[in-house]
Amino acid sequence: MDVIERFVNLSIRTGSSLDDLAKQPENLNCVLSVFRACCDCSTKPTKAEAEAFLSAAGSWLSVTADKLAQDSLKLTAPLQAKISLVNLTRRVDERRREIREERRRRALEMEEVKRASRVDTSRDVEFMSEALAEAHKAMLEGEVPVGAVVVDPQGKIVGRGHNRVISDKDPSAHAEILALRDAARTTENYRLEDCSLYVTLEPCPMCSGAIIGARLSRLVYGAKDDKAGAVDSVVKLFKIDQLNHHTRVTGGVLQDQSLQLLRDFFARLRQIRGRKSE
Repeated sequence: MDVIERFVNLSIRTGSSLDDLAKQPENLNCVLSVFRACCDCSTKPTKAEAEAFLSAAGSWLSVTADKLAQDSLKLTAPLQAKISLVNLTRRVDERRREIREERRRRALEMEEVKRASRVDTSRDVEFMSEALAEAHKAMLEGEVPVGAVVVDPQGKIVGRGHNRVISDKDPSAHAEILALRDAARTTENYRLEDCSLYVTLEPCPMCSGAIIGARLSRLVYGAKDDKAGAVDSVVKLFKIDQLNHHTRVTGGVLQDQSLQLLRDFFARLRQIRGRKSE
């Protein structure tokens, strides 16, 4: 590890004094060496240079400018190369951002573990069966058989929907979107916090965005969609750390039934198209 990298890693120790650093002499030597290398005249650093250092890359240190300048004179083997204070400050800031992001990610993971432990999965099959019933309606209407239901915290279905893109001549009329609209009308609130959505097929990017926007607490889907799935397949929107809302996801509930329904629909569609081409 070179001296600059060591300094950057030490910079996460906010409030460190020179006495604290002296417990590991190599750390103290690192800080003093880097400071001296940032000065115009490394053999005789000034108080002004120490103040500039402590307001930039060395802002994490708890030390006066006078003491930093004086103690740095005790170095017996200062660095010969010069270090740009501007570039060093940028690296320190980048490292701090990385640390903050890592801490945020870990906090989210811990919260997710806690939330997952509170999830009631005992009725997943029951509600997915309701979504499958909606998917059957779509198939009877000549639509791709995908169905969805929204369930409130008390276990009541407050929204239902199935594909109607052809019937409604609406590219957004996916099962999830229609179920969310129905639930929003029922609850008189576009935010469906603490509600869960059950859908027979992994949501596409459009529907995934709507689920996140509605702030649903949980998404349960049946079969994966290898061509357009935006949860665990083609893209993974729900795993973007920067999002301010994270929906818990469970996949694979009654996936065989969901897949069979889709296979039956497309097999029948191919038969119909084959007859028309004869």
